[in-house]
Amino acid sequence: MELPIVQFKTHRLAYTLAACFGLVPLGFGFYGLVNEDAFSFWYWMLSIVGFIISTHCGWTAISHDLILELNHKGIDYKKNLYPWNTLSSYAIRMEDDERGSYNYLILYFNQGQAPLEIQLDWMDDHESVPEQMAVYAKVFKVRFAGIIKK
Repeated sequence: MELPIVQFKTHRLAYTLAACFGLVPLGFGFYGLVNEDAFSFWYWMLSIVGFIISTHCGWTAISHDLILELNHKGIDYKKNLYPWNTLSSYAIRMEDDERGSYNYLILYFNQGQAPLEIQLDWMDDHESVPEQMAVYAKVFKVRFAGIIKK
């Protein structure tokens, strides 16, 4: 059975909006350069600042959106790889309080290392993480420690 690589990405709304707002000074600067005074310092500054903001926020939105990946080598979380043979078990923790509900994936390691808690709520399609983890855990013989409710 061939396991697919499963990727979970962050919500990119904030960076995308910032990139769009960066286009506003770029547009004003470009408009001023074309229609009014091509040698005006402020129109050039608006164009340069708008271009920098838009490019930086757009690049950040594109390059930092992948947070969690389940693949054949292990769990890739924030550019760190946790191989399947280092995991002893995993659990899902669900917390409910007055501010809302929060879901976590908790990874327990063989070496006695502190467990890794991954908050799932800010990822796209975070509801499917338990099902995808179950598939990978079955293949790589990682024990499911259960669902913890707080």
